[in-house]
Amino acid sequence: MSKVLLITDQHFGVRNDNIHYVDRYRKFYTETVLPFIDKEGITEILNLGDTFDRRKAINFSSLEAAKEMWFRPLQERGIKQTILLGNHDIYFKNTLRVNSPELCLGEFDNIEVIYCPGERVIGGKLMLLVPWICDENRQACMEAIRDTDAKYCMGHFELNGFDPIPGFTMDHGDDPNLLKKFKMVCSGHFHFKSSKGNIRYLGNPCQLYWNDYGAARGFHVLNNNGSLTFHENPFKTFHKIYYNDEINLTPKQIKDLDGMYVKVIVEDKKDQVKFDSVVRRLQAADLADLKIIEDMSYDLDDVDDDVEMEDTLTILEQCVSDFENKEGIFKILKSLYMEAQEV
Repeated sequence: MSKVLLITDQHFGVRNDNIHYVDRYRKFYTETVLPFIDKEGITEILNLGDTFDRRKAINFSSLEAAKEMWFRPLQERGIKQTILLGNHDIYFKNTLRVNSPELCLGEFDNIEVIYCPGERVIGGKLMLLVPWICDENRQACMEAIRDTDAKYCMGHFELNGFDPIPGFTMDHGDDPNLLKKFKMVCSGHFHFKSSKGNIRYLGNPCQLYWNDYGAARGFHVLNNNGSLTFHENPFKTFHKIYYNDEINLTPKQIKDLDGMYVKVIVEDKKDQVKFDSVVRRLQAADLADLKIIEDMSYDLDDVDDDVEMEDTLTILEQCVSDFENKEGIFKILKSLYMEAQEV
């Protein structure tokens, strides 16, 4: 038996082939994942789908970057990679026959693309591999799940009762009980890392959108004993600065933001000169993007009593009026509301 590296939802070419994401990806794969592979002696990788981001087209520059930072280094190391097809990998929604991994990665003899459900021995363990389930392969997938004796199932499932993003639970999709026979189920598709019972959504390796802020991203290793170990991506994509006049950003703190998307959320600004200085320093840094979110609201105490006010901040303030530390709670809600205005 040997350890198997599990990775999913890489989405090469994400955000319209944004060069900042290409740079973050390259940093992650070349400085974190490949050195880990070398150190741990990994010989097999299982990719659980959505290798590429866009279903309808591939940007040649993004494809070449993906090959340069990930696929060629694996081939040079003699590492076998098994790739399940995800919903982003297929051109048509009702069939997997036309897909980007087969069309774009055919030059790599160390890659097997899984477009039909079936059993494979990976890392010395018998596994059932299930690609994205669509109209054409649904019956075959259901029969494979029913008939297999494998204890491990790896797939790209859309299951109800799980959260694709924090705070939103899927109310449609396949029933998780479909997979209750397995000792462990690992799945791609949902980017939010979560688990219930025997099912684990592994989450994608890099932060892609602002709703990923603060969420751990990375890859997993399936160990010889069947346990799963998470290895976090140390390179964050998004950062928030909550500004007040007491803030003091050091040169190192600003340098650490290179290549990141940054939001400055202004909570308290009385010293305009200092604020402008902080903004200029951030603008001079090598950021992917900088957004300033200021409170453009007015002091509610100054509003004429004859005017009926039912704006969002008023409602929020009323909701917490009976709480202890209502001022602190309202300050947090106000800050979140200010940030939401930018979305």
